[in-house]
Amino acid sequence: MDEHDREAVRQWLAKAQSDWDAVEILTASERCPNDTVCFHCQQFVEKMLKALLTKNEIEAPKTHDLRRLIQLAQPFAKELSLLADVSDELTIHGVETRYPGELRKIKKSEMIKVVELAKRFGDILHAKTKE
Repeated sequence: MDEHDREAVRQWLAKAQSDWDAVEILTASERCPNDTVCFHCQQFVEKMLKALLTKNEIEAPKTHDLRRLIQLAQPFAKELSLLADVSDELTIHGVETRYPGELRKIKKSEMIKVVELAKRFGDILHAKTKE
């Protein structure tokens, strides 16, 4: 991996960390916007997956579809196969729940489940993206 790719990985990881920071700040608030937390969880996982792909010299496609990103990343993190089937629970928060006409109320219990799922992805992906 050349320096350009290393810098791209660092940037993906920094952006992912920013999303995770938002999750932590928002969930600590009494006025926590559940839908926004879920969006940042999806974004965190998406960016972590793109960091892993970039680290392994695979160009990360412009997609929010976590299942697609997992397919590309599985050769570098076999453990992701355990989460592929539940990745759709995160993907919907990247696009479908973000725009008018698609809005639905996200219950706190759903938000908690999404945060836990993002943490599971994070545990795998942090280990695989270390330099």
